[in-house]
Parts: sequence; structure tokens; C-alpha cells
Amino acid sequence: MAQDDILDEQTEPSEQPEQLEHTDERETILQVEQLEKAYTIPGGQLQVLHDVNFTVQQGEFVAITGQSGSGKTTLLALLGALDTPDSGEIRLHNQAVHKLRGVAAADFRREQVGFVFQLFYLLPNLTALENVMAPLLPYRRKLNFDLKQRAKELLEQVGLAKRMGHAPARLSGGEQQRVAIARALINRPNVLLADEPTGTLDPRTAVEVLDVLPGLQRAGSQTLIMVTHDPQVAALADRCIHLEHLSKVGE
Repeated sequence: MAQDDILDEQTEPSEQPEQLEHTDERETILQVEQLEKAYTIPGGQLQVLHDVNFTVQQGEFVAITGQSGSGKTTLLALLGALDTPDSGEIRLHNQAVHKLRGVAAADFRREQVGFVFQLFYLLPNLTALENVMAPLLPYRRKLNFDLKQRAKELLEQVGLAKRMGHAPARLSGGEQQRVAIARALINRPNVLLADEPTGTLDPRTAVEVLDVLPGLQRAGSQTLIMVTHDPQVAALADRCIHLEHLSKVGE
């Protein structure tokens, strides 16, 4: 699933450095600098993230790994403006995500980010099609595309063309996660944030989901940042970031 450029076997050696240099010059879409986050617990403070620094390039598939409790989910929440850091900076296309609050944070999430969670969070009384449309329904008159048509196209792309009218209770776990993936893409986000998207699925179903998510990410030129504890899932990414190597908690 790596997106590295493949050099033509017949390219002259003198031309190769130029092509490799072009690959390295992909735009940096996300910058994280000196990120800090702690939570108040009985008896004091629990430091979750300390002095975290990294960058992500446009179109990359990055896997973030780490032990349980290392702060992976907290980091995703900060990147998606679901939470705010104690200090440090997060910049997406030079937008100061760490400063966003309230309506500004909600607008950022709607316009820039797609979320895929371990639990599917589908609305039980809505069909698959309605669930995919749901995040943008309040804004459909302001959109420059047909919301229902885009939702149908996304469900077709994830292999659910014949299941659009089904409620979540009539879908398997893998099908529900594919609906959730389609929903995450409905707003054409710049960045997809996926938190253990295969964590509740059996191995066979997990493979089906992993066939869908990176493929759609590449097709849409989105950047995918996925939290996972599974080394086999992490191995599919362009790059793997071990959170313990970034955060200085415990040093």
C-alpha cells in the first residue's frame, strides 16, 4: 500500500537522484511540534503526551503504534480538534488546529477531517445511505455537490451497492465499518483519522476493511493516519510511527 514512486528499470543512473528528490519534496500537510497533554486524576496529573514532534506529507498512509495507554487515541483526538492540547502546536495546511474551539473546531472537522472509529457509531434508525449522508445533511443546501448521489457512489465503492437501504442491525460488523468509512469520506476530507478501525473485527473481515480503506484513500489523494496495535496492519502503511519514540513520557 506504499505510494513510493517506482523508478523505471531502464532509467539511466544519472537521472535517478532527480526522481527520488521529487518524491521527497511532497508537500508537508501536517506539522506537530512540542505537543503536550495531561489529564487530572485523583492524586495528581497523568501525563499522556510529552514533547511530541512529527510531520506527515500529503497522500501518506501513516500508522501510529504504541502500547495500550500510550496516548494514541488522545493524539488522534488532538489532530482532529476533538480535544485541545495543553501546549504545543498542530498545523494542518498551516491552519492552527491547536487554537480551534467551539464552532471553529466543528467547522474544521466538517471541512477538513474524516473520522473512522473502532466502534462504528452508526445511527440505528437510519439506513446505510442515510448514515453516510448524516454528517452533512444540515449543510446540504450549501454544498457544491449532490449529497445523496455522492453517498450512493461511496457505498458502491465500498461494495455495499445492494445494502444501501438496510439499517445497521441488518449489516455485519465488516459492512457497518464500511458504511463508517464511506461516511468519513463524504466531506472529501484532506485527512482521514482512523482509530483501530479493525479492532472489533475478526481477521477475515479486517482484511476486507483494509482492502477498502487505503484504496479509497489513495484514490482520493487523502492523507491517512491510522492508530493500530496490530503490527500486520501497521506493515501496510507507507510509514510507521512508534508513539513511544516520539513522546518523552517517563524519561
